[in-house]
Amino acid sequence: MRAQDTDNPCPACSDQVPQAGLHPVLKLMIGMALVLVFIFGLGSLAQLIPGASRMARIIDERNLRATAIYYTDFEEPAEGSESIRASLDYRPSFKP
Repeated sequence: MRAQDTDNPCPACSDQVPQAGLHPVLKLMIGMALVLVFIFGLGSLAQLIPGASRMARIIDERNLRATAIYYTDFEEPAEGSESIRASLDYRPSFKP
């Protein structure tokens, strides 16, 4: 079907059709403002989470890298993995 065959005088792909919605630059500015609100506004509220101050203190005291996935140079992960391995290897047996 061609554009001349329809009753619509101006097809959707012509330059005469006004664009719906907000201007793209305005959308960009709103998006950037929302990112800043989430980073600085809601990010600062994370200090009010119960246990966050204790966790931050332990990270500072032990000089931990909070973003590391696995630690190989500290005692705590080794002790934790030994404890988990021991509890899996030496499970208590339940006999009825």
